[in-house]
This record gives sequence, structure tokens and C-alpha cells, in this order.
Amino acid sequence: MAEPRRRRAATEEKVTRVLNAAEEIMLLEGYAAVTSRNVANRIGLSSPLLHYYFPTMDELFVALLRRRSERVVARMEEALASPRPLQAWWDLASDPRGAALFIEFLAAANHRPALKDTMGEVAREVRRLQMAVLDKIAPEYDLDPRDYPPALIAATMQGLALGLVADEVAGYETAHKQARAAMGRLIRRLEQHRARRR
Repeated sequence: MAEPRRRRAATEEKVTRVLNAAEEIMLLEGYAAVTSRNVANRIGLSSPLLHYYFPTMDELFVALLRRRSERVVARMEEALASPRPLQAWWDLASDPRGAALFIEFLAAANHRPALKDTMGEVAREVRRLQMAVLDKIAPEYDLDPRDYPPALIAATMQGLALGLVADEVAGYETAHKQARAAMGRLIRRLEQHRARRR
């Protein structure tokens, strides 16, 4: 089977610039502002040239999600292998930039089936990774899997982080600061307990 053609360095650099611009627009203005004209203008390209690299906006969104998800998976693997895995995981999950981008991807996926399919693949991959590690480390925290199954811990960590960041970014006063502080205390206690047992 023939190997796919490798992009030239100049092409890779332009693709990176396009993806960086699209990501910044998503964060600053929302996913709906990510148009070929907006992205091209931001980096000084013509719209037709942008479409040479990404023939459709769906392809651009999917490429942006894949690039972001590769980073997230790598960072999640590092977090779960760290000396304080729950703390590192929480820090990653509650990162405002990452959560804000995830919210925009979710909104965009409601209107772009290709993006929705890719998000599903990424979500399943990350959840499998989380649950596999939780199967191994939960007993170190004295978390009985009958009471605290990995699926519950993973959904709680990710869901709470996403909800808190969404409210913070939107400026809603939903006692998110108190919830964040309480979660921080809980994780510190769990990490201290695990350290004493080891």
C-alpha cells in the first residue's frame, strides 16, 4: 500500500497557522465565528488558499479537534501516571482554556455531524484510558469499586470540571468558587490518604 504523501514544511507551517487561528477565534468569539473568511483574514491568507488546505469547514473543525485531542490524551496519560494522579487529572480537567474549547466543540458538533462523530471517538478513547487507570489506582485511595465505580469517578471529575469552568467563563454566579474549593479539599485529602498508605 502506498504511504500518504507527506506535507512540505511550508505547507505544515501554514496548516499550523490556520489551526492556531481557528482555535483562537473559537476561544474569543465562539465556534460560529470560525469561518473561512475570518480564519484567512486573521493570518493573511486568501479564502481559496485556506480551502486548498481544508476543502470544507468540517475538515478544518475535525483537524482542529484531532490536534487538540492528541494533546489532551498525552496530557491525560501524564496526569494519570504522575505521583498524584487525581490532583493532576483535576488540574487538567478544570483548565479554563481546555474546558472552554471543549464547550465550543460540543456546540459546533450539534451542527456538524463529522465533528460529532470525531468527538465521540475522542470521548470514548479518553474515558477508556481514565477507567483503565482508575481500576488500578482506586484501591490505593480506599475507593471501593462497588460504591465508587471507575465510570462514576471519571464522569464526576470531568463533568464537575466542565460545569464549573462553563459557569466561570460565562460569568454565572452559581457558587462555582465554593464547589471548586470543596473539590480541591477532597482531592487533597484523597492524595494525602494515598501517600500515607504507600
